[in-house]
Amino acid sequence: MRELRAGRVLRLVRRRRGLTQSEVAARAGVSQQAVSLIERGNADDATLRLIKQVAAPLGITVDLVFRWNGPELDRLIDSRHAQVVTALIARLGPEWAVVVEYSFNHYGDRGSVDVLAWQASTRALAIFEVKSELVGLESVLRPLDVKARVVPLVVARERNWKAESVGLVLVLPDEATNRRAVARLGPVLDVALPARTVAVRRWLEAPGAAIRGIWFLADTPTRRAARNAGSGGRVSSARRGVGHARRGAGSVAEPRFGGAGGAAPESGTPTSSR
Repeated sequence: MRELRAGRVLRLVRRRRGLTQSEVAARAGVSQQAVSLIERGNADDATLRLIKQVAAPLGITVDLVFRWNGPELDRLIDSRHAQVVTALIARLGPEWAVVVEYSFNHYGDRGSVDVLAWQASTRALAIFEVKSELVGLESVLRPLDVKARVVPLVVARERNWKAESVGLVLVLPDEATNRRAVARLGPVLDVALPARTVAVRRWLEAPGAAIRGIWFLADTPTRRAARNAGSGGRVSSARRGVGHARRGAGSVAEPRFGGAGGAAPESGTPTSSR
């Protein structure tokens, strides 16, 4: 059983570090009985918070993994991510050449950019990291820093996109869960990605100095589906060309930047939406 393996891992690491159950308990701020309970494989009787408390002094990271219908869960998650990417591309006008899933490898720094956009007239490069939900900082900030440092150098060499201005943008669906996550992580994100939706959109309309920020993307397909479940749907204000505010705090109609966009570009291929 997984509970027995978890308990065995805790016990083996504790012994490797030369600690007693009582010493681990003291460092974790729990009872010795709680440590013993988990080590014996009775994790079902312990809360996730308690398990993390016991694991922390040993340097063990506890991850909660959800499984559902085998690979179908991965396909569901990938589908939601793809919907946000599609909605993002639809906001970028014909002045932006777009590459989806741009891969790079530069002296050991490797990765991929969800959406890379280039505006030749202003020599502006936009690097978009798309997340369907924000669950933590470690998987976001470090990769973004690598991309901000490496990607402008690589595209300058490979595509002659010599950027004078670079935008680094984390794109999230405009949902309450994501706004709460950003608010909770505010002190860190306010330094790493200080700009927010309005400033990011203004930069896309008229790129100037470099910008780092978060774009809460309104009217994504998943958000429309949730809002219009059981109804025939309604035309969004962005499609009607009306820039009035949506109902609900913090949500505004999303314009296209530079004109009407076309079909989504192929992966890895620069495409203008003309």
